[in-house]
Amino acid sequence: MSDESLLSHKKRTMNKNIGVMAEHDSSPSDSSGSVSVVPSGRRSSSDEKVHLRRELGLVKAISIVMGTIIGSGIFISPQGVLRGTQSVGLSLIIWLVCGLVSLAGALCFAELSIVTGKSGSQYIYLKEAYGDIPAFLYSWTSSLLTRPGGQALGTLAMGTYMAEFLVPGDCPSPDILIKLFAVLALMIVGFVNAVSVKWTTHLHVVFTVSKVIALLIIVAVGVWMMIQGHTTYISPSVSFRGSNTKVLTLTAAFYQGLYPYDGWGSLNTVYEEIKNPKRNVPLAAIVGIPAIIGIYILVNMSYLTVLTPDELIASDAVAVNFAERSLGVMYWVIPLGICISMFGACMGNVLADARLPYVTSREGHMVQFLSMISVNRRTPLPGICLEVLISLFLIAIGSFDTLLYGLSFAGWGFYGASVLAVPVLRYRQPNRPRPFKVPIILAILVFICSLYLVISPFVNGPDIEIIYACLFILSGLVFYFPFVHFKLRPRVVGHITTFLQKLFVVVPSDYVAPE
Repeated sequence: MSDESLLSHKKRTMNKNIGVMAEHDSSPSDSSGSVSVVPSGRRSSSDEKVHLRRELGLVKAISIVMGTIIGSGIFISPQGVLRGTQSVGLSLIIWLVCGLVSLAGALCFAELSIVTGKSGSQYIYLKEAYGDIPAFLYSWTSSLLTRPGGQALGTLAMGTYMAEFLVPGDCPSPDILIKLFAVLALMIVGFVNAVSVKWTTHLHVVFTVSKVIALLIIVAVGVWMMIQGHTTYISPSVSFRGSNTKVLTLTAAFYQGLYPYDGWGSLNTVYEEIKNPKRNVPLAAIVGIPAIIGIYILVNMSYLTVLTPDELIASDAVAVNFAERSLGVMYWVIPLGICISMFGACMGNVLADARLPYVTSREGHMVQFLSMISVNRRTPLPGICLEVLISLFLIAIGSFDTLLYGLSFAGWGFYGASVLAVPVLRYRQPNRPRPFKVPIILAILVFICSLYLVISPFVNGPDIEIIYACLFILSGLVFYFPFVHFKLRPRVVGHITTFLQKLFVVVPSDYVAPE
């Protein structure tokens, strides 16, 4: 039989098997209450189980950590951190503290991933430590708000820099142009993630190297300016003047400083696709995050060798203004590097974000369709489509100047509960193997930090973004009790699942494909 005939035969067989699934409406339900869609028929020893493959080695794991973290944050947060601290010296301390908190959180997540042995990151930790309701509320909030919202925020920032670079003179960048760039980037990233995990990770390594080079150019220029004596605003004798000493009012600065480090837990979302994860997951965090801390602090110092603190706060595109002042006709290198940085972060975020609805659905907390995998590409295609579509919707409805505060509040509430799972699971499951154990003091410190970030907005008087975030989280209970706790399954959902399964050519992860 020729290759073409064999491929045609395989496709006909798969379509037939998917068609059989539609006839199983009366089959027993799976653990999630959904209709069983495992097709009937014999399974020979040559059958191949459809699953996500372990394709990510140490280099790719480090690139996911660094590439997911380094995105839009380092180009849009310096203004917010400096505005909140009111001094250069204190702003640099905030950048250092935020980096150390992120490193401690990543090491806590590394232990939790090894103990549970599953992808899904915080969802799995919350489920095993506290039960279904906290895990569901996290998945509800992250899958439908915080992760797509962060993706939209990053792509809009990329669109802003692209528009600043392309629009001539002092003309304001059209909002529609910014959104078109954001939509185009998101569509390309979604397509690559849907086609191949290997393509995605190869490109991710390339973009990670490119973005680090762009940041190192900024650092090199800054170091050269320091050598020439441009250290007025970063000298110890001057940099701490006017510092904000009211601890509870520093919350906004901490949120702004933590946003550029967000993504330190993304590697744990793809735990089941990492080679030798018990070694590579903690090692990727130990190598990647300290390197990022050093780069971020040096980049902020470099900005202030060329711009004054007031100019930095007033700038809409601080790196572009820095490049125009310092690089002359070669200033275009920095905007190009920034766009590469943001595009690479977007690619890594979609890779990680799509695994959350996949794992959540596999555990019975979302519609069954989201737990399915592309037959031909072995990617969580439904999860990718969900995250991309929500991000596109959020891009369409407006800008995100006020979204970051609410997203960070919700995110750090769940971060705190997740790191507390380290001592909880050590107490409840002491006999589980722990080849990597984080010092318990790190989990406690990250929890205290998250507690500060969650409580202080209410002490100061909660902003409207905080109230919206709380209402959105609690609204998940409206869906949890009927559809998860009481396992209500309208028959129409089964018909829609079957239709979408045929349309996308996807099957459950426990399906065995006949040769």
